[in-house]
Amino acid sequence: MTTSREHTTGVGTRTCASEVLLAEAARHGADAEVWTARHETDELVCRAGTVERRSEVSSGATALTVWAEGNEGYAVRNAPGATDPALVTTALDVGRVLAAGNAVPAPRADRAPRTPAAAPPPRIGADAAERLRALTGGAGDLEVELRARADRARVRLHRAGTGPAEYDTGVAQLFVRITARGEGTGYIGHQLFGRTVEELLDEAERTELPGLTSLARVLASRPATALDHDDLLVDGRVLSRLLTLVAPAFLLDSVLEGRSPLKDRVGERVASPGVTLLDDPTSADCPLPTPWDGEGTPTGPTVLVEDGILRGFLSSRRTAAAAGAPATGSAHRGANGEMPTVQPGHLLLSHTDDLGTEVRPGRTVLHVVQANGAHTSNPITGDFSIGANAVLVAPDGTRRNAGNTTLAGNVFELLRSIDGHDGRVRVNRSNNSFIAGPGVWTRSLTVGHQDSA
Repeated sequence: MTTSREHTTGVGTRTCASEVLLAEAARHGADAEVWTARHETDELVCRAGTVERRSEVSSGATALTVWAEGNEGYAVRNAPGATDPALVTTALDVGRVLAAGNAVPAPRADRAPRTPAAAPPPRIGADAAERLRALTGGAGDLEVELRARADRARVRLHRAGTGPAEYDTGVAQLFVRITARGEGTGYIGHQLFGRTVEELLDEAERTELPGLTSLARVLASRPATALDHDDLLVDGRVLSRLLTLVAPAFLLDSVLEGRSPLKDRVGERVASPGVTLLDDPTSADCPLPTPWDGEGTPTGPTVLVEDGILRGFLSSRRTAAAAGAPATGSAHRGANGEMPTVQPGHLLLSHTDDLGTEVRPGRTVLHVVQANGAHTSNPITGDFSIGANAVLVAPDGTRRNAGNTTLAGNVFELLRSIDGHDGRVRVNRSNNSFIAGPGVWTRSLTVGHQDSA
């Protein structure tokens, strides 16, 4: 059996599969690097007290990069531990076509060694499966669906002339969908991420399910006829999705290509005082820890905005070299070994002022709790318009369904008009990028009321 660790040759000796490709590249006079990933995914879907689906999937990829005659070439095979010599000739042909003249990557000093896993890889065991089934029992007016997923990965990078670097990682995910039926139908969806399925189930059972159930029932009640309110609270579930629109502006390749409105603004105020944007794939709160990126550059914290002031951008080895700056370890590959692109690892927005959740003395709060899809959004300008669900919260804490609403504005203006946060951090996932933030109190957005009659 061929694996990413070893390969049986025709003469019966055993060697790393990546060494086969490295040796073939050397035979063609090329320097080379092999990236390999193995993925395992367990998924279990439970609804209304029954198991609807259980699946286990294994996949992986091998990506080969070659440097010859000043050119860089690339080839991918959707199989871990691939040793087909055609990968080398394909990569060399691609390099000649592109003829980009890219420099050979940094030497071994920039490579991280094998890194122990931060925790045992997540799995969905028999006890967790039974808890999932039991938690979806629900009351007569409720339908509860829980979708648990456990992703595990082993990532390996082997450069010619060096020893391979390797790490294991994984992320547990729990998607909650609650539908309540009253005078209407109320729906709320929520995602939780962590290191184990068990910790997510503990959190869901202790705090999230009771809160989401109550919220779904409010959303199932008769909508208010008007949106009269004093203050606006945008839930972290909504904010984390809006931040995906602004994230490209903080990538150095966007700056170099003229696609970022933040170009030439380092040192200027781009957000409210107290706002910080930090990307750190190594933090304890990062659901999918990565000690080094898709190019082997060690990862770590990168401050993008500090107290509202722009401090820098995320970069890969190539974009950093073009700008004459050090790489931030932000080059990420897709699950199929695609060429690395600059992306956040774990981007967190925070604010120094905790203004509390929902209730304000003498004030009526419109709490936007869920985004229902983008009608229009522009990642370059930051303009957006989304459908949303919201609740009106009276000064005594009483909540009413605000009905179908629209939320429109500009994400860059939103960053500049955040007054404080509610302390409830929510996370949104886009491939292997995680963007997180609390609910924020703001003045900059326009809210419209859709007639549900």
